[in-house]
Amino acid sequence: MTRVRIGSAGVSLPAWWQWRKGSVAHAVTAGLRCLAASHHRSADVGVLVSAGIYRDGHVAEPAIAAYIQHRLGINIEFQGRATLSFDLLNGGCGMLNAAQVVGAMLQSGQIEAGMVVAGEANSDRRPDPSSAVTRSGAALLLDLSPRAGTGFGAFAFRTHEGDGDLFTAVVSLAEPRGHLLIRRHARLEEAWLDHAAAAVDEALEREGLTCDRIDLVIPAQISTGFLSRLPAVIGVPAAKVVNFTANLQDTGSTSVFIAWHRLCAERRPSAGTRVLFLVFGSGLTVGAAIYTV
Repeated sequence: MTRVRIGSAGVSLPAWWQWRKGSVAHAVTAGLRCLAASHHRSADVGVLVSAGIYRDGHVAEPAIAAYIQHRLGINIEFQGRATLSFDLLNGGCGMLNAAQVVGAMLQSGQIEAGMVVAGEANSDRRPDPSSAVTRSGAALLLDLSPRAGTGFGAFAFRTHEGDGDLFTAVVSLAEPRGHLLIRRHARLEEAWLDHAAAAVDEALEREGLTCDRIDLVIPAQISTGFLSRLPAVIGVPAAKVVNFTANLQDTGSTSVFIAWHRLCAERRPSAGTRVLFLVFGSGLTVGAAIYTV
């Protein structure tokens, strides 16, 4: 079966002058940059999936994807081509999960190209001190790979409900317009590390690979301490793990593909490089995917 590739990517990075920029605006900025870097026209995008978690005004409905699609100008007229847009919420694993879904639609022949996008920002006027969200956006334009064997291979997502209370985010209605409350247990990173190997092993087994065949690991940029311990946990040399935490904060659902975008800007992996994407979310969930450049 023809694989699905990342045709282009775009990001909207945290910056002090953008402190009031909301999640939709960050997602739209990333989406515009992604489209500008692609050979596809915006009209080619047959599906748009938004995986961002923290929403402007704490809007639950309609889908944030619909706002993003409209501001990107992707097939918004009633005549002509149509684009399906919807939200997919899976915490820090959302963008990778959405890539899997869009990939299946591409392989079925339903669409020519699809976009996965996420924007994050806490829109509270007076945010709870423990509920900081690093504002950012990321977008991927996915299509069928023109070269055999390149693109996304196996995906694996492992959820461990027993640890689900280690990371929670709720909107309290005690204040007008709501108030975001994020709670991260001190044992959260330890739990993610405990569960990382199982997701990686499952993805490798489905792909028919062993750890030594992986050339690069691109994880969500959780923290410097977390990434320093990750190589031993999943059985790869530290030199293979992409670590930008010295100057890149954890940005939640956008983190892993902001790291991918930065890596490609600095030194794009050569053809044939096998990449392991690794993401961590609430639930508690760990996701892994194999990608061949």
